Order: sequence, then C-alpha cells, then structure tokens
Amino acid sequence: MLSERQAKILKVIVSEYIKTNQAVSSKRIQELLNIKVSSATIRNDSATLEEMNFLEKQHTSSGRVPSTKGYRYYVDHLMEFDDYNESLKENLKSILFQRGTKIENVLEQASQIISEMTKMTAIVTKQNLNSELMVKKIDLISLSETMASVIFILSNGEMQNQLFNLKDISLSDLSISIKIFSDCLVDTPVREIENNISLIRPNLETTVKNYDLILETFMLNILQTKESKKEIVGMKNMLENPEFNDTDKLRKVINIMENMSPFDWFDVSYSSNQKMIQIRTKIGEEISEDLSDISIVETAIKTEQGSTMLTLVGPKRVDYSQANQLINLIVEIINGDDHKNE
Repeated sequence: MLSERQAKILKVIVSEYIKTNQAVSSKRIQELLNIKVSSATIRNDSATLEEMNFLEKQHTSSGRVPSTKGYRYYVDHLMEFDDYNESLKENLKSILFQRGTKIENVLEQASQIISEMTKMTAIVTKQNLNSELMVKKIDLISLSETMASVIFILSNGEMQNQLFNLKDISLSDLSISIKIFSDCLVDTPVREIENNISLIRPNLETTVKNYDLILETFMLNILQTKESKKEIVGMKNMLENPEFNDTDKLRKVINIMENMSPFDWFDVSYSSNQKMIQIRTKIGEEISEDLSDISIVETAIKTEQGSTMLTLVGPKRVDYSQANQLINLIVEIINGDDHKNE
C-alpha cells in the first residue's frame, strides 16, 4: 500500500499525463500538489514509485509516466468523480429518449455521445435469448469409425449439429454423455442450463473419460442459440488520440474490436431487482500482452430480451474518471437509480 504522499504524487502524475500525453517532471508535480513538499522529496518518492512499478521513466524525458500497475491503482483507489452539471443530465435525457424508451435504442444513442466525449470507440453488443427456448431432444449418430455427430433439437424447431472426432472421444463415452444430458436437460429452458450443468458434472466425471471436452463442446453449442448483434461506433473519435498514429497498434485494436465477445469474459452479477450495474475496467497487459497501450471500460445491462454490453475501447492514457462517470450517468438515466462501480 502506498503512503498518503506517494498516492497523491501518483494521482497527480496520472491525471496530468492523461491531459497532456507528456511525461510529468518533478517541478510540475510540485506545482500541482496541494501539499507543501520539497522537490527532492518528490524525486525520491517518484523513484520509489518507479521501483515499485507504479511509474515508468521515458528515455527522452526527465519526467515519468504511469505504468499499467499505476493506472490500476489509480482506478481502484484514487479515481474521483466530479459533480456533473444537472443540465447535462437533463440534456442527455432529452437526447436519449427522442427515439423511444427501449433500452437498446437508448444505449445506441448513448454510445455515440460517450464516444464523442471520451474519444473512445464504443461497442454495443446485444445478446438476445428467448426465455422459453428449451432443449427437446439430443441424438447421437455414428458417421464412420472416426466421426460421430450429435444433434440438438430445440423447442423452436432449430436443429444444431456438432461433429466429434472419435480419436479424441470414444463412441461409448459419447453415448453415455448424451444419455446423461438427455435425462437431465431435455425440456429445460436454455437460460437455466448453465446453472443445471453443475448437477451433471459429478456423474460425467466418474463415468466418462475426457468429460471436460464433451461438456465444453456441449455448452458452446447450446449457448450459440443466443443471438448476438454488435455495433461499433465512434472509431474516428478514437483515432484523434496520438497513440493510434502507429499503424501496427491500430490494426491490433481494430482486430480485437471486431473479434471480441464481451459476454465470454465479463462476469456480471445482478441483484434481485436486476438493476445493479457493475463497471469493469481492463488496462494494458490485463487485456493482452500485445495490447499494452490499450484500455477497455465496459458494463452489462440485463433486459427481458437478454443482455446488452456497452464497451469503450481507447488508449491506456484515457480519462478513466470521465468514462466511468458517463457510463454511471447513462445507467442512472436508464434505471433511475444510483449504481456502483467495480
């Protein structure tokens, strides 16, 4: 844990670097600190923060910049929200609800506004799930000595097919697995299968080899019944950040935005009234070793039709306070409640 003075120095450096994209010198830190401290003390504390990997020193400058660890500490412990203007909230309300009150329409509008204000690309991912959709039948068909097919028939008439290589899984084990699935999951709503799978796992574990592979393939196939739609807005806003003058870096960011599936790795816990919104922030290497200069801020909102994810993608040097506050404000407008960050 940092001392109070070290935390204040780190906060000043992060805030100033976010604004200027320039390494922050000891002299500038002294000017911005709201406590009286010598430049020598600032240099010593900055050196200590660098040794602790909260700061990095740029070779072209005498100043320092935040590391991923420094940004993480800032987001978790130092980030503050400004009191937003009530007129901003009212203006946002009037803009967002011009096209109706459906949460999906509101989020599409909100993503454009947030992108313009934060200079981040906004991604709205909708995942719709028919709450009445059920698994009606699971069949196993042997195709050859090395291949077998498992067919899933759903209550809406949809049929899904999954091929299995019998070099990896024996036909006998596959047959046992299908019987267990059929006994426990037929006529079960798809939305409940993820919860019920814990009842199946012990039985599979004791009777089937490679049960994890079978279970994973089964779940992946069933969860594909959820229809996802993704919309990316505000790419030009993100490109205003100098970090994306690097073509290789931009290509990597575009690739992750086009291929990312936020629902796969965003763990959302809803309260009983389904209005508790969590905001998750991922920074630099927390996303990928190849994306050390990128940040992602996102939230998921559950609706009667499924879930909608609002994801912001931008440079690591982003105004995390502004991004979190705007998402909070949008959620407050949608639900009429105050919400928590994470």
